[in-house]
Amino acid sequence: MSNPFRHDLSTLAPAARAWLARKPAHYIDGAWQASSSTLPVIDPSSGEQVGEIAAGGANEVDAAVAAANAALKSPEWAAIGPFARERLIMRLVQLIEENAAVLAQIETVDNGMPSWFAFGPTIMGSADVYRYYAGWPTKIAGETMVVEGPPGAGDFRGFTQRSPVGVVGAIVPWNVPFLMAAWKLAPALAAGCTVVLKPAEDTSLSALMLASLVEQAGFPKGVFNVVTGRGPEAGEALVNHPGVAKISFTGSTATGRRIGEIAGRNLKKHTLELGGKSPVLLFDDARLDDAVPGAASSIFMNAGQICVAGSRLYVQGGIYDEVVERLHAHAASLSLGAGLSPDVFMGPLVSAAQKARVTGFLERAGAAAGCEVLRGAPVDEDGGYFVSPAIVTGAAHDAEISRSEVFGPVLSVYRFDDEDEALALANDSDYGLAATIWSGDISRVMRVSEALECGKVLVNNGGFPYPGLPEGGRKSSGHGKDLGREALDSCLQTKTVLIRM
Repeated sequence: MSNPFRHDLSTLAPAARAWLARKPAHYIDGAWQASSSTLPVIDPSSGEQVGEIAAGGANEVDAAVAAANAALKSPEWAAIGPFARERLIMRLVQLIEENAAVLAQIETVDNGMPSWFAFGPTIMGSADVYRYYAGWPTKIAGETMVVEGPPGAGDFRGFTQRSPVGVVGAIVPWNVPFLMAAWKLAPALAAGCTVVLKPAEDTSLSALMLASLVEQAGFPKGVFNVVTGRGPEAGEALVNHPGVAKISFTGSTATGRRIGEIAGRNLKKHTLELGGKSPVLLFDDARLDDAVPGAASSIFMNAGQICVAGSRLYVQGGIYDEVVERLHAHAASLSLGAGLSPDVFMGPLVSAAQKARVTGFLERAGAAAGCEVLRGAPVDEDGGYFVSPAIVTGAAHDAEISRSEVFGPVLSVYRFDDEDEALALANDSDYGLAATIWSGDISRVMRVSEALECGKVLVNNGGFPYPGLPEGGRKSSGHGKDLGREALDSCLQTKTVLIRM
């Protein structure tokens, strides 16, 4: 009998099995470059090695950046025009959709996410990101204006030009790797930039398959390059490289601060989407039949490994006990197991290190005075990186579990009395990525949404990213935006031209 907490790799499509068996290589200047240094690919459901990736460093990054800079100036890319860029991106969309099932399997085995999440929000959601940005190349334009010059100097006209910023160094995390790559790559390609992508060492397989699809789509060599490896070697080299014009990073606040320091010293453009400790405000006029599963989904989806996960739930006093009881029952009802099963809602965490981090938070919270840890559906503790969903009650607002990003299926629940207290508690955080309001009072919704110190507010829904709406945070959650027009603008530079007639 098969173990529901272990992936049965024999069920994979032949193409997915082939990707697991591929020899480690980087994708640089339109070619696969083999590597003698490797890192293991670990299946989070079992903790067992299922493949290898190349372990690159400064030499590989240097070659990739050189290729990207050459492509940036080549007529095959620089002179093809906006319609051709649109057609190339749309061809990539078509290839992603045609290969979505295989991409989803690769993402599930590499990351541990459930197959439904890999296929829908991740792979098909990524196709929508590329589709949205495919429409932008023909819309990029400067401005023209009449200029009043100095007296007697003559007539002048002025206009601005928009051009690609240059080579974009993209560094993406392990939680939703294919989608995060789309957030970086799509606006850069639409703007006419070239890209060097450094995926997380824990989840690099889908980035490599993406390179294969970019190649099939017909992009010129060097436009898109992938260097796999560890952050201190490959990532550090990419951030420090003088040939990179912009860094786009999603990941931890600590790493983001270091990247910001390096980029600032080198006067390099940078966009940072960092950690979160997002509050959820549940008022007593909310529909609990919607709010409770919505709040639970916000933190338990993808095992809590989502930047905007609602990890702090504030509940108005009169409904607090009922909400906690409902949440506990919901957590106990969740289907947990290996992600390839179509019936699984929540899979394992991505790595042994992440499991140890999350369980450490829970153990310390459970030992704290006044805290109670309520556990959801049981998991197989042997081998894989599973953690049962947890609800923490009674924690102080200055406790570690209340202040730090856990990045796991851990929901801390607190009581509040009125709107002013709810807002004060929600904003009392170093982070400012997202927030959620559950309320039937539209006046309250408008007041609270305006007062919340964050980059995104969800109202009466669990939320999802939409390509046309920007994503990004405030405070220790970073600066700059992914998605929307803002992401495109960050990949462009503006030049002013002043003409005497």
